[in-house]
Amino acid sequence: MSARFLVNTVSSDSLIRSDQTCRDLVDEAKDYLLLPQERLNMQGPRTRRRKPIKSSEVLFAVGGWCSGDAIASVEMFDPTTNEWRAVSPMSKRRCGVGVAVLNNLLYAVGGHDGVSYLNSVERFDPQTNQWSNDVAPTSSCRTSVGVAVLDGCLFAVGGQDGISCLNL
Repeated sequence: MSARFLVNTVSSDSLIRSDQTCRDLVDEAKDYLLLPQERLNMQGPRTRRRKPIKSSEVLFAVGGWCSGDAIASVEMFDPTTNEWRAVSPMSKRRCGVGVAVLNNLLYAVGGHDGVSYLNSVERFDPQTNQWSNDVAPTSSCRTSVGVAVLDGCLFAVGGQDGISCLNL
């Protein structure tokens, strides 16, 4: 993220401005980006260098929007072969879907199917090329949801439900 975007766009966002914790995080990021000579003194859990966590060295493109409709298709990119290939589609069409990998399984959370906001969750096993629907739904329907893994747990955060932006 560029310093200009952080200062001009993120800092002026009403959600960021209305929350002190968010403002503190953005200020920390601005300091880090705008004061490169001080970076050695700013090393902490959010600013230390780290490598991204990879799942079997592949990248997934999950759902989305095509020709005016949500789609269920999923593609996998293998950087060792420099090729994309289609894998089994999800059972539901999803745009704005949140995804994360937990225990080498890909989770697709929420999204919008072109008609309704979703709270359903699907799990993909790359070893079998199959999706499972036996995952508990989220507490609320949401699209544009952030999904992350921490300490072996899957978290769905934020997004929107068609009425408001969600903060949990």
